[in-house]
Amino acid sequence: MKMKKHLKVTLLTAVFFVSVMIINTPISAEYRDMTVSAVGDCIILHKISLSKDPRILQLADILRKADCTYGNCETTFYAPEEGFPSYKDFDPNVFCYPWGADEIQWLGIDIMSLANNHIMDFEYDGMYSTMQNLDRVGIKYAGAGKDLNHASKPGYFESEAGPVALVSCSSWVPEKNHQASLPSAYMKGKPGLNPINLDYIFQLDADHFARLKDVSDSVMKSMGVPLPKEEEGKERTQLEIGLTKFSKGDKIDFVLSPKKHDLDRVLESIKIAKRNARIVIASLHEHEGNLDYSGPSKYQEDFARACIDAGADIFIGTGPHQLWGVEMYKGKPIFYSIGNFFFQMPLPIISPEAYSRCELPPNTIDPILYEEKFLPLYGNSPIFDSVVPFITFDSQNKVKEILLYPIFLDEDKPLFLKGTPRLATPEKAKAIIDHLIEKSKRYNTGITFRKGVGEITL
Repeated sequence: MKMKKHLKVTLLTAVFFVSVMIINTPISAEYRDMTVSAVGDCIILHKISLSKDPRILQLADILRKADCTYGNCETTFYAPEEGFPSYKDFDPNVFCYPWGADEIQWLGIDIMSLANNHIMDFEYDGMYSTMQNLDRVGIKYAGAGKDLNHASKPGYFESEAGPVALVSCSSWVPEKNHQASLPSAYMKGKPGLNPINLDYIFQLDADHFARLKDVSDSVMKSMGVPLPKEEEGKERTQLEIGLTKFSKGDKIDFVLSPKKHDLDRVLESIKIAKRNARIVIASLHEHEGNLDYSGPSKYQEDFARACIDAGADIFIGTGPHQLWGVEMYKGKPIFYSIGNFFFQMPLPIISPEAYSRCELPPNTIDPILYEEKFLPLYGNSPIFDSVVPFITFDSQNKVKEILLYPIFLDEDKPLFLKGTPRLATPEKAKAIIDHLIEKSKRYNTGITFRKGVGEITL
């Protein structure tokens, strides 16, 4: 009897030590290579699964081949006749009926950002409908929710190669009531998106700043308002006129700075995601850009690098609807703007206010007229050209290879057929990669083009 008891204790002890060894064995030792692909802004209005075009089917095969594919859900999956649109002064109220989620899933997209300026186009009903339809087809998401805690938390996709986390936020929140808020002891939090609020500061050179300061001081004196106190020996380098801030610098510029509490919240979410997933994607939706909108602002560059420092393995910028440069930072890729993936038109719901802003009658019923006014606002930027990155990580989660598949969104077709993605022809593919090479020079990113595909030099 004692022998059996001793044997049982010995066996349990052995099981315990084996369990401890398993728990303490680095998971990465068992990892195989992992692939992550990404697509940009998705505004879908037409079914793509019906197509027999080989370049569309080949693109779908590429997306499905990845262990995880990311996209930005810049629409609501919602039946608009069931609810009410939010007020839009100029932008359209974007939606696709719930079958849009099935189309996205058919393409192989696994996880999506919801933090963008269209997720609340049909108020809370539209946001919740979008989430429910993504849930229905098995697509994970992040960036919006029932309150700020929910909107801030990472979303997780369980791939065969390990979990992928997404932290999604937006600095473009023109309608401030679309951002989520925290709950309190006395009330619920507000549903909405995960925001990065910004301070907008106009930087002036020394001469213009001095002249503005003189004007501001004169107005304040005439109104009997005391001037701001200046420390002895220190000149004023900042002005605040109404809600507008000005600073003194070496040139005229537009300086953006994220609110610290928002920045800290997003970076903390990335750190949490890193402890719970093999690969972390950080995503920012923004419309600010630099002065001529040809690339990111300094704030976005600083923010992207901070996300990588916090633990992100990939940073993806969305929102500008065009392709900006790529930077390799500490061995991790930063795509400052990945451009469009779906940009289908005509957008079906244009508010009377938006028609009026385009100098059209508010009772216009033909959305093509709006699109003809709206599209020139993008100037000569190639909004119908983009790339699909295909990133391979090795067993230690180091970037092993980054391929860039050029895609073309049917710019040469009639307006009502534009915006459907397909692999670019060889000639068009080279032009797209050449454009990306030029945009990426400022980051010293090497990109080569071979057999219709770009590749980032690591």
